[in-house]
Amino acid sequence: MQRPVLRLLLASAVLTLMGPLTTARAEKLVFSPTTTDISVGHAAHSSIPITTKCWVNEGLDIDVVGIQGSTAGVQQVSAKNVAFTTVGAEGVMMARAKGARIKAVYTYARSTIYRAVALKSSGITKTEDLKGKTLGVIAMSTGAVPYGRQMLKAAKIDPDKDVQWLPIGEGGQAALGLKRGDVAAWFAWDTAVAALKTQGLEFVDIKPPYHDALIGNVVAVHEDFLATHKQEIPKLLRCIAKATIFGLTNAEKTIKMHWQVYPNTRPTGDEAEAMKKSLLVYESRFAGYQVPAGVKWGENLASQWNETAKLMKEENLLPADFDPSTSYTNEFIEEANKFDAKAVEDEARK
Repeated sequence: MQRPVLRLLLASAVLTLMGPLTTARAEKLVFSPTTTDISVGHAAHSSIPITTKCWVNEGLDIDVVGIQGSTAGVQQVSAKNVAFTTVGAEGVMMARAKGARIKAVYTYARSTIYRAVALKSSGITKTEDLKGKTLGVIAMSTGAVPYGRQMLKAAKIDPDKDVQWLPIGEGGQAALGLKRGDVAAWFAWDTAVAALKTQGLEFVDIKPPYHDALIGNVVAVHEDFLATHKQEIPKLLRCIAKATIFGLTNAEKTIKMHWQVYPNTRPTGDEAEAMKKSLLVYESRFAGYQVPAGVKWGENLASQWNETAKLMKEENLLPADFDPSTSYTNEFIEEANKFDAKAVEDEARK
């Protein structure tokens, strides 16, 4: 009778020494949009997966940390300081051409996010009007700079000799620079332009002839991370796909959820005025999220990558022998699309 009791006491002692049993915690992974202004246009890879607990339910521990500019995004992924970043396809290809081991795993914006705008009152209507002018950018590290340089070259304007570049930030600082005439045009991205429109500024869009052929933004990772996190990557991407559908289904609900996570993004004014302003920002980005018929969420299309690479080669932004297919993979797309889209739409409508 004493032996069972002795065994029980010994087992109890061992458990006491071991301390309380705990389950393994998920690895902390950092997802970095390449902007410090995580507006509602970024809700599909920030606030929606957070508020719906999609990432948590997938067993992931994700921190969304904005960093300024595509150059910084590429650098941080290359240095393995962050797991995921959002960057233009052109940024991925230029980085790989220089030896960076970065690869796109998901295309989330189907058309380029970059914009060149001038105030309507300036009289500027086309690229050729920019020769000899000072051009504003948010920062020289952003993807809008190579977009602008390529655009100028296509119009036979030397981006190093025929214009001057001036970083003027975004928001009120950029608005002031445009109003004062410090810059003749501003190279930024869709949501940043939309934010100034909410302040009453009226713009002329200046687009190169190939604008609609360019790819938008992608989710990119380091090749080492790709090799070691084959379970985590499709889970994160699945949540982005579901969040995109959620956002496209119910804009106002998406905006209110985003305000909960990022209260500083709520515009000034009463509820109706704030919603009106936020819808401008939302529509500027979500309009480019819808996938064409027959294309899976996040799927990288060879035709788009090849066309973008072709244009970049023509402007000497890529080596002539660069193979764009090395810059992306669709390895995780099938798994990322394994969910009930109708159920997501129904949840968004509640």
